[in-house]
Amino acid sequence: MKTKTSSKYSLKQSAIPTLVVDKDIQIWECSDALSHFFEQPTEFTFNDLCDIFGEVSIEFKHKLGKKKYFTETVQLISKTGQERWIKVNAYPIFDKEGFFQLSFDDVTEERIQYSLGQKAKELAKVGSWSVDLINNTIFWSDMTKKIHGVPLDFVPDLEKGIDFYKEGDDRARIIEAVSECIESGKSFDVELIIITATGKEKWIRSIGAAERVNGKTVGFKGVFQDIDEKKRSRLEYETISNRLRVGIESANVGVWDYDIVNNELFWDDKMYDLYGVDKNDFNGVYEAWERSVHPDDKELAATEVELAIQGKKEFNTEFRVIKNDGSIEYIHAEAKVFNDKNGVAYRLIGANTNVTRMKRKDERLRQLLNITEKQNQRLLEFTKIVSHNLRSNSSNISMLSGMLNQDLPIEDQKKFIQMIQTSSEQLDEIIVQLNEIAKIQATDKSEIIEIPIRATINKVLESLNGLILESDAKIKIAIDEKLRVKGIKPYLTSVFINLLTNSLKYRDLDKRLELEINSKVLKNQTVISFKDNGIGIDLKKHRSKLFGMYKTFHNHKDSKGIGLFITKNHMEAMDGKIEAESTVGKGTTFNLYFKN
Repeated sequence: MKTKTSSKYSLKQSAIPTLVVDKDIQIWECSDALSHFFEQPTEFTFNDLCDIFGEVSIEFKHKLGKKKYFTETVQLISKTGQERWIKVNAYPIFDKEGFFQLSFDDVTEERIQYSLGQKAKELAKVGSWSVDLINNTIFWSDMTKKIHGVPLDFVPDLEKGIDFYKEGDDRARIIEAVSECIESGKSFDVELIIITATGKEKWIRSIGAAERVNGKTVGFKGVFQDIDEKKRSRLEYETISNRLRVGIESANVGVWDYDIVNNELFWDDKMYDLYGVDKNDFNGVYEAWERSVHPDDKELAATEVELAIQGKKEFNTEFRVIKNDGSIEYIHAEAKVFNDKNGVAYRLIGANTNVTRMKRKDERLRQLLNITEKQNQRLLEFTKIVSHNLRSNSSNISMLSGMLNQDLPIEDQKKFIQMIQTSSEQLDEIIVQLNEIAKIQATDKSEIIEIPIRATINKVLESLNGLILESDAKIKIAIDEKLRVKGIKPYLTSVFINLLTNSLKYRDLDKRLELEINSKVLKNQTVISFKDNGIGIDLKKHRSKLFGMYKTFHNHKDSKGIGLFITKNHMEAMDGKIEAESTVGKGTTFNLYFKN
């Protein structure tokens, strides 16, 4: 160990294991506590960090060269052969260039506790999961995948995750829990049965909590535990009589007893409520129950009963019933078959539950998933919208700029510069509008406003003035200045740009382009039509794919096959529609329908 006279950094009396090193990891001073901490004799002399950490010291030398504070945890083997974890805190000594003060802390116990925690989690068969509703992605930890019996490279989604739950009550309960989590942020903690990828029934515990932003659920996460052994041992003592007693005591469960031999059916009072049947009108035979079942489900229900009686499968099914008031309810039915000594079934005892609310929850969840999918699809289409809508303006500016390179009179140059400025302003406005589109994840009625048609068309024409000038197009507009339609402004602008650029792009080069823009106000809708005398489209051949993505019908070099696809989607988002009439060689008419 090196020494310096009159050192400011004397650490000898410090009770904390501390030392001072230079950039070459040579030790200049150290506290008396250092020897004891690193299990060395009091008289032992530390010369450099290699005396403590061996080859690891090279990494310290590299970090010391950066002259910044850092912390590092290093593993050592003690004199007794035990693992030790040492946390090193390094501080630069600012008034002594190149010197660092290092202090040490034994964090072995913390490391052991962490390791034990990880081991306990593994032994307890606890995995984690998360759902991102914005990006429509799901994460499963390795343990969660192991519990489901799927390979580690398995890629889950919400639909697949729900399908693992056993069909019936278990699936209905998880659907209800997830639906409430998405809608209201309500957390859940449920014990249910899943069917693993290998077909094995397994009891699990699923705990989840929502992540919400601005009052909306954007995702949820939780833990997933295999409780199969514990749950089954707890259920072993439960018998059919226990389940029936629970059914009797439950406000929502009805119990029934069917005497197969004598064709007699007994219902408790709750069964009459479930089926909406007057007790006085019920004659207590199988046919009476059958009459209550929905006609479309009658064959299925009867088949399930027969298969259970034959011993081919358990009676566990769902069907609809029609109550006296005409309402339709979903019933979940389970039963136990009792056989005589010859194996012949003589009795069915079971329970019915009204699962209508759960079915409605299922439908609601599917709707939520569908909305989420559509939202994500719109975000994916955003980049296509940007490239398509901006192309018309950027092409217009490029064309006008090229014209300026020609030897033109000053007056013509001024005119083209004015056109470029106008197109630039329109380009900026479209960018602002496209930014608004990016924020729209679902069509919200609050987004739909009244938009002046003539003013919107005029702005679009200004943004396309270069293309119009080049094509020498004759455009006739017969639309009242006061006419307005309900729509989303960026969408409507995009629709007009697409239809106008289509007419300009697919004009008949052997004649002057004539384009008529007309309107017609009917009782329930307003129709805006774009009629041109261009090359037309063969609708007998292409009608079914006219508005498809990446579908082109001409060999034009600028055809991308996305304009009409975007236009159709925008019209539908505004509760409108688009239709086309076209004849090859004569032209095309696009009709836009807006609700009044």
